[in-house]
Amino acid sequence: MVHGVGVGGNCSGIPTPQGFVWFDDRYVGKPLVFAGTVGIIPREVDGRKMHEKRAQAGDHIVMVGGRVGKDGIHGATFSSEALDPKSPVTAVQIGDPITQKKFSDVIVHEARDRGLYHSITDNGAGGISCSVAEMAKECNGCHVILDAVPLKYPGMAPWEIWISESQERMTLAVPPEKLAAFMDLMQRRNVEATVIGTFTGTGRCVVEYHGSTVMDIDLVFLHDGLPKKQLMTAPAAATGADPDVPCPPRLEELLLTMLRRKNICSKEFISLQYDHTVQGGHVLGPVQGKGRVQGMATVTRVLPGSRKGVGLSQGLFPAYAEIDPYRMAAAGIDTAIRGLVAAGVPPSAIAILDNFCWCSSDDPVRLGQLKAAAFGCYDVATAFGTPFISGKDSMFNDFSGYDAAGNPVKISVPPTLLISSIGVHPDIHAAVSLDAKIEGDLVYVIGDTNEELAGSEYFAHLGVTGSTVPALDPVAMKERYQHLSDAISHGLVASAFPVTHGGLAVALAKVAIAGSLGMDITMPGNLRPDYYLFSETLGRFVVTVAPDNKRAFERALGADAILLGRVGGKNLRITGTTTLADLPVSELERAYKEPFGRY
Repeated sequence: MVHGVGVGGNCSGIPTPQGFVWFDDRYVGKPLVFAGTVGIIPREVDGRKMHEKRAQAGDHIVMVGGRVGKDGIHGATFSSEALDPKSPVTAVQIGDPITQKKFSDVIVHEARDRGLYHSITDNGAGGISCSVAEMAKECNGCHVILDAVPLKYPGMAPWEIWISESQERMTLAVPPEKLAAFMDLMQRRNVEATVIGTFTGTGRCVVEYHGSTVMDIDLVFLHDGLPKKQLMTAPAAATGADPDVPCPPRLEELLLTMLRRKNICSKEFISLQYDHTVQGGHVLGPVQGKGRVQGMATVTRVLPGSRKGVGLSQGLFPAYAEIDPYRMAAAGIDTAIRGLVAAGVPPSAIAILDNFCWCSSDDPVRLGQLKAAAFGCYDVATAFGTPFISGKDSMFNDFSGYDAAGNPVKISVPPTLLISSIGVHPDIHAAVSLDAKIEGDLVYVIGDTNEELAGSEYFAHLGVTGSTVPALDPVAMKERYQHLSDAISHGLVASAFPVTHGGLAVALAKVAIAGSLGMDITMPGNLRPDYYLFSETLGRFVVTVAPDNKRAFERALGADAILLGRVGGKNLRITGTTTLADLPVSELERAYKEPFGRY
């Protein structure tokens, strides 16, 4: 999977600035892969608004790019069905990034700006059955000749041609008077383009094969004729109990163990397989600082010469889902937003995307969890003012098969929601990385810490689930993030890193490792030391600030800024009423990087 993402992006000349993995034994039945792309378009070209597109009756239906094969048949339905021994191997598409590079370049850089087509849609889920039918809504009809569709090999049935999701293909609506220029351009750029029909105004989707009509359906029925399902939800039973274990008197070995956990340790073995510098826009990469620590956000300049950049981050908390799916969704959104805010992206410039990958979605309890997560998405996104601009949903991520002894086995993924965030950084030269760079800088935690450890990495280490997932007040957090954003924009922040999986101690360790500098930290508050240091309370950041900026920074953040200590030395030293941990940064780095052999 890692190799496939690398080939698909880099062979197309696209920088791949991120790459991480989340471990849970339940993904063994149906591993989940999330990959996304970002593109830019001009607002207008020759007075035409580039986001507007509409196929017109009389336009030619033109398919460009790769040919159609049996790969990808039922790919979309496959992604939302339980796997079993009879699952079709043809559902997975065969990629060809070189073909994609050729046709995407000629379309974006030449055909688009010359106005050679009225509309365009990707041949993704459902192949031409979806792309053509969706574009037909724009003009109210289409007529497709399947015999014209170029195939990889003979012998395909008409229904296979119609729904195959073979990759690197797009469908365009090309007006008759521009067809010759369009086809000539495609031929000169060595991109296969074929007229496979005509857009009409008949109100019907008509498909022919070998001179016979094999499909003739009213467009309204085609798009809206699916009967509504009546589904029932049921509440999940209360799960989890808090552990009955004492706090260790010293936390050195515990901190090292936490840094070695697979969901916390370095993933640079993935991200550094990708070329994140291609096209020369690299600002903040996947690993940051002298100590090479995985960042929560990346920033890329996408237009040469521009001071603006695109920031990307994400939030993923499947361990929370079984306990409180509403708070799980809130945690994902909050973390995705915090990643960008820490890099210097203003909250007002952030948008988000959702990827729901659920299990057994016809089960009332699972459906109830899904409903709660959806409400969480709505409530938190509207409170933050971060619009959902896209998303994907995949249901029934289950596996049914047999174990080595021939006994039936069913494995379901944990209810999984990945929230991705994207934002425009106003000045890449002011982008903030996570590494503590200067001895003597002050170390702050932004936000209070509460005893909220259910689903946390610390409780997972203890082998318990817990009962209280971190809560979120998005209205208060929105104000906090704006204050921090203002402080960053005024140059008051030397480094910033959101507190996420593993809690405050892990965040402090990562900031120290990244800068190859120690810290002297005094723990405030009345919580148990291990709970304070490993709670995953949302809304928090570790921030370093130059002493000269202390007064201005504290005035900007108010009571949210809690001074913990200073950067300096070679050890991370954490003190409460007694010394809790005192470890060389080099030892922290070894624990962080050893699990996947990067030390």
